[in-house]
Amino acid sequence: MSFEKLSEYWLKELNKYSEEQFARNPSDNGWSLGQVYMHLILGNDHFFMKNAEICLNGEGENMKGGKNKWGKILFAINGFPPMKFKRPGGAEAEPRQPESIEHIRGKLRASMEKAKEVSDRLDGYNPNHKVRHPAFGYLNAKEWYRINIMHFKHHRRQKNRLDKFIGA
Repeated sequence: MSFEKLSEYWLKELNKYSEEQFARNPSDNGWSLGQVYMHLILGNDHFFMKNAEICLNGEGENMKGGKNKWGKILFAINGFPPMKFKRPGGAEAEPRQPESIEHIRGKLRASMEKAKEVSDRLDGYNPNHKVRHPAFGYLNAKEWYRINIMHFKHHRRQKNRLDKFIGA
């Protein structure tokens, strides 16, 4: 699935929530839907696309090697395994609850545009310009773009659990 289609899905899904549903947290200290959306947007803009742009601008490391064992597995299965992951950093690393659904709608549209700008530059990229991912090793621009798609797909499972929790 393309990032464009995947992000359109996330954008369309915003229509089915009330502000209360969007902010409601499960009792297990998990994230609200609003926090999941913030996490995806912040990850897209300030991690995945930022590192893809570094590679595209020739500012990454120029190397032939790349992914570590976990990165190779992730790309071989084209996604994250169906399990929960705990982000390092504790509570301070948790995304804030957004102001509103409309606020998220605008941020998601801007984030989609940022990803489109990167996607438009991927033709003719240098696959040897890489930036290190803390868990998966060195990735080039196209791999950073792909892992962002995997990240959005991975969080659909979390969104589905939250949809059941809030009765959406």
